[in-house]
Amino acid sequence: MRFLMALALRMHRTLGELRETLSASELLMWAEYDRENPIGDVRSDIRNAQIVSAIYGSQGVKVRIDDALLQWSGEGEDSESGDPFAGLEEAFMSASK
Repeated sequence: MRFLMALALRMHRTLGELRETLSASELLMWAEYDRENPIGDVRSDIRNAQIVSAIYGSQGVKVRIDDALLQWSGEGEDSESGDPFAGLEEAFMSASK
């Protein structure tokens, strides 16, 4: 779901618009592209962590990029069971039919 949300934001579309206009093969191509070249905010976070690490390093303080990387709540959870909105999209879709 995070990938679809990031793609929708990047393309300035809603999830509904993506589902109506994006073919399965194109979605798979975007997913593969995301593996090589992240489309979401993760890439910017990594870049900023590199800058922070370099600035501290220039002052003689060793800071690993992992330590400078922002830790958003919920990251690292592999399952979406903690998602308070799980199933909401399906409910909306079934209600709109």
